[in-house]
Amino acid sequence: MSEFLGSWLQFGAWYHFVLGIGILVKEKGSKGFPFAMIAAFSGGTLIIYAYRLFAGFEFEFPLLNHGYVPIIYLIPGSMQYTIEQFLSTEPVSIGRLKRLYPTFLVIVFLIVLQIIHPRVLEQSMNESFTGLSYSIPEYLALLGCLYWIISFVWMIYQYRNILYRNPNEEAKLGVRVLGMILKGNITFASFILFSTIFRWNSGIYFTAGLATLMAVVAFIGTEINHELFKDILPGLRQSYRTSRILNLNLEKLQQDLDHLLKQECVYREETINLSNLSERLGIKDYQLSEYINAYLGMNFNRLVNEYRIAEVCQLIEENPKVNLLSLAYQVGFNSKANFNVAFKSLKKMSPSEYAKLVGKG
Repeated sequence: MSEFLGSWLQFGAWYHFVLGIGILVKEKGSKGFPFAMIAAFSGGTLIIYAYRLFAGFEFEFPLLNHGYVPIIYLIPGSMQYTIEQFLSTEPVSIGRLKRLYPTFLVIVFLIVLQIIHPRVLEQSMNESFTGLSYSIPEYLALLGCLYWIISFVWMIYQYRNILYRNPNEEAKLGVRVLGMILKGNITFASFILFSTIFRWNSGIYFTAGLATLMAVVAFIGTEINHELFKDILPGLRQSYRTSRILNLNLEKLQQDLDHLLKQECVYREETINLSNLSERLGIKDYQLSEYINAYLGMNFNRLVNEYRIAEVCQLIEENPKVNLLSLAYQVGFNSKANFNVAFKSLKKMSPSEYAKLVGKG
């Protein structure tokens, strides 16, 4: 049994690294690929440290014996970013990378300890599990596990409308998969947390082995039912989009939006953007974006440009010889180039061609 466990842990580490390389080769350029790859490599690294505990070997350089600590902080951030990239139909803001800050801070802290107080790092995880008192890196690891758990509990709350109030029947399988990923991460982090607290070696081995088993099953499942899993994503994305506006009064939102666009003509403001328009409506910018996408069938820029071009056309019809550039600035365009591109996109002709056509009529 002991020999099998050691072999399984070795296989798990190599499998995760091969999986990461596979993502690098096969999925390069796809949404979320860098962080899916990081998550795979991170899982492989943690399993290496589990095998290291099992086999009882140490690295000569003390800092390397604690390399698992920053990885514990890396997994939550990379997994969250990957999930958001796959669910969102739009690029996720680069500002979300701030979730990786804890990882960098832990790395810097460990390096500083190695430089100014190297004895603190001399006690390895292997030695700690023999019954010694907790070391500073272990305390960091425990905090990392709590961060991991809290991050995914927050994600379950964030996606609660998808997981528990999902009206989309077509997305049921995708919802189950998403739920398994979120709850699975909480389970793994909890096992690592309690195994570290109670010096439970078997808990570490069990977690690493289970993670490997789930990764293998997931891979086989996606390969066998490739088309089925390929169909999961659109329904899940639609559920994600819908869930972000489920709590809004959509009828009132449409009335308020119509008032701002048709009565106050806010599209004439050169500085109008998704953020300040959503603020006037009393909702979040992502909610307004999802509403425009899901219910109006366009993006924010097209919505604003439609109103601008409609007013320009009306003014041209009233006076075909009017200065077109002055009209562009009047309705909110900040350059001639943007005006021409938007006009041609909507009317399939340039502003001057439209003016000539109206003049002849």
